[in-house]
Amino acid sequence: MSVPSPVNESLLSQRLAALGAARSWAPNVLPELEHFIRTADDYDLLRVNPIQYGGAVRMSEADAIELFVHAAKVGLFDMDWLLICAYCPQVAGSFRELDQVHPRFQCAFCNAINDVALDDYIQVAFTVSSGVRDIIFRHPERLSVEDFYLRYNFSKGFIAPHGMTHQQLVAALSRGFADIEAHEHRSFDFEVTAGRFEVLDLSHKLLLVFFADGEPAEPQETLVQLESGRFHVPDRPTAPKDMVLGDGQFSFRQTADLSPGKHTIRIENRTDDRGRFWFVQYPPGFAPHLVEYEPFLSGKRLLLTPSFRELYKAQLVDEGESIKVSDMTFLFTDLKKSTPLYESVGDVNAYFLVRQHFEILNRIIRERSGTIIKTIGDAVMAGFERPQDAVCAAIEMIEELSRFNQTASRPLGLKVGVHRGRAIAVNLNDRSTISDRT
Repeated sequence: MSVPSPVNESLLSQRLAALGAARSWAPNVLPELEHFIRTADDYDLLRVNPIQYGGAVRMSEADAIELFVHAAKVGLFDMDWLLICAYCPQVAGSFRELDQVHPRFQCAFCNAINDVALDDYIQVAFTVSSGVRDIIFRHPERLSVEDFYLRYNFSKGFIAPHGMTHQQLVAALSRGFADIEAHEHRSFDFEVTAGRFEVLDLSHKLLLVFFADGEPAEPQETLVQLESGRFHVPDRPTAPKDMVLGDGQFSFRQTADLSPGKHTIRIENRTDDRGRFWFVQYPPGFAPHLVEYEPFLSGKRLLLTPSFRELYKAQLVDEGESIKVSDMTFLFTDLKKSTPLYESVGDVNAYFLVRQHFEILNRIIRERSGTIIKTIGDAVMAGFERPQDAVCAAIEMIEELSRFNQTASRPLGLKVGVHRGRAIAVNLNDRSTISDRT
């Protein structure tokens, strides 16, 4: 573990005080967070997963999410919306605002086409503020080339396939890393096998792909020139192609086929900047497949978090981008015979009863990790991440209202419905939310 970077004492104290004033916290919450900020490794403070943090300090998931949402609001952490490739751990984009998130992209690393949703490969993470503690991952140009690719460009919590460790997976695919300084040229010798061989330079958003097939051949050599924001391969015909990523354009060049065998790749960096290279060999017939992650804070769950909805009203979905939610549960309620209620007990008394009913429903929805999306008259529409929470909330609402009716001046009847299906993120009443309009 490296020596922790220094903290800004006055700013840390100031923002911890603001966090303490934001709401009531359990006695150990803020001291543990301060200890984490002061002593954690720089990498641990990059893209913190609040669910994993909560498990480490014995906080509930809901409380840990609330903690980091408030911590970001007071400036202790920066909130990042991460676009994660569904087929490899590549971070395709990192955005501070929801309206910058574009769910359709092609991965720079594995080439897979992605159309992700708020509940799967759009993650929300928190990085310590540079003013509080300036970690080295705020300066990727200062990282080693291995850390630049495997820690800065790859997401956390990736579960390697087939029971492999991360180290085994990298060892199986990687053929080497290299920094090539401005106007420097270097040669690299490889034993190219059948399959796909890639040369990446993510510092310039460049990818070069060779396909090797057929019988082994005599030793070969290929010249690759990095110039004017492109890879040029004068020895072989190439087909340029622009791939759309969440944070801009990525240049992709596919070469003609190679033959397996000994191969020397000579790279000339004709730019004024350093190039950061990774050489990767994929086996024959390689096809990307969906990857798994440890539990994380999804975009869907964040939009259903009451504190986020209250504190980040300006975080709006881009009206030009429809961000889908693959699996969402909605709960709908309506009071029975509410119009006769106003006629029989008067507007003032009826309004008081309806407000009490709203308080009961709101409390149960929050306790079951849901959020009220909208109300229309005396009807409620609420959203839940898990269907079992919505069903339990519906049962508790009916039971609680039955107890309420034992002392109420006029009994209230409640109709409740639950629906599970697809949804989209929209802007409603100048705030982002999730709607059942699919």
